[in-house]
Amino acid sequence: MFILSNIMALLYFIIAIFICINWINDITSILGIFFAIYMVTFIALVPGFNYIFIMMSLFFNKNKEKKEKLQEKDVTVLIPMYNAEDVIKNTIKAIEKQQYSGKIYVKIIDDGSKDNSLKILENMNLKDEITILKQNHSGKSCSLNKALKEVNTEYVITVDDDTVLHPLAIRNIVKKLENSNDKTASVAGCLFVQNGKKNFITKLQEWDYSLGIFGVKLIQGEYDSTLVTQGALSIYKTKILKKVEGWNECVGEDIVLTWKLLSLGYETNFASDAVGFTKVPETLGGLAKQRKRWARGMIEAFKRVKVMHSERINLKAKLLMCEDIFFPFMDFAILIFIPLGLIELLLGKPILISVMTILVIPFGMLQDLVVEIKRRNIMKKLNLKIERRSALAFLFYTFIYSFLLAPFCLSGYFSELVNLEREW
Repeated sequence: MFILSNIMALLYFIIAIFICINWINDITSILGIFFAIYMVTFIALVPGFNYIFIMMSLFFNKNKEKKEKLQEKDVTVLIPMYNAEDVIKNTIKAIEKQQYSGKIYVKIIDDGSKDNSLKILENMNLKDEITILKQNHSGKSCSLNKALKEVNTEYVITVDDDTVLHPLAIRNIVKKLENSNDKTASVAGCLFVQNGKKNFITKLQEWDYSLGIFGVKLIQGEYDSTLVTQGALSIYKTKILKKVEGWNECVGEDIVLTWKLLSLGYETNFASDAVGFTKVPETLGGLAKQRKRWARGMIEAFKRVKVMHSERINLKAKLLMCEDIFFPFMDFAILIFIPLGLIELLLGKPILISVMTILVIPFGMLQDLVVEIKRRNIMKKLNLKIERRSALAFLFYTFIYSFLLAPFCLSGYFSELVNLEREW
């Protein structure tokens, strides 16, 4: 499936190059050959390749039902907490309502909270299986590593302090790990937006999580190469996690850990039915800070894991990692293309717009449709209500969202490339 999907995407890429020759010549006559090749490559060719690859992967994935074993072993849940007075209570209550017969030990690590988070926990009459660790404000990775030393169960699960789990989340994420191959070290859970109706910023992210992030993880999981087992909801084999000494002290601790595991020959998976609901940023400034951190984390992963030189990374993971190299170039191209394209369109000389540019849009929307169908099947399986999402936000997500995020992402790439000071 992986090879065939890549072959189909490569065929599209080659055909598209021939179709784009005249377009490249037109842009070259005004802006020069370098700019022409750069824009066409990262606005039309590479995005088109990605869309074809994802669509083919989804098409060939038949999702055959398998009989899966499940031994509900004891697990430990790590919750790093910092200034979480508005959310921590719901997070704990959701864990207490898990439909799981094994014992669930919970370790909440307070990272020097300055609000009433600790007081709220003290007033909750917590069960004996729930313990609280305290430390001065040192960052998420330090919090997780502190608690990891005290974990004695075979599996350890990370949950963010604002993530509310579906009642079957722990059961389903454990089941996925137990039914994956022996090389699997970690499985990412499936995140949807908890506060999606708050305002237009959260409505945009609702589409992003349900189509973009979900779709990417769905494909990567099929290839046992989920590139980010995110801290908000993931499970790890404790023995392996301790062997690699847990999380690195960095901005993108979850992506760096995932790539470290992949570089050692382990595999990572995705449990689409292990659902958690996370709170997303409610302001443009908060969203900018988050995406800058994610972008910086990706560059950290490239700096710490020598993708091309590692002989133990499986081919699928290596190719998927290499595709991430194109993100900064695509973000820069988007930042230039959209304003220039609109200006030229208004002037009646749309040189930067061609049939290949326009073709990328239906490819993207077709991909979204397929991903949405698969997402709805998951939600029906879990008896979750299919939420109503904003049509206006979808249009903005389709045509403008990438342009909106591009400067934030570019700032994150740059910050890590020049080693600017990190903020916890």
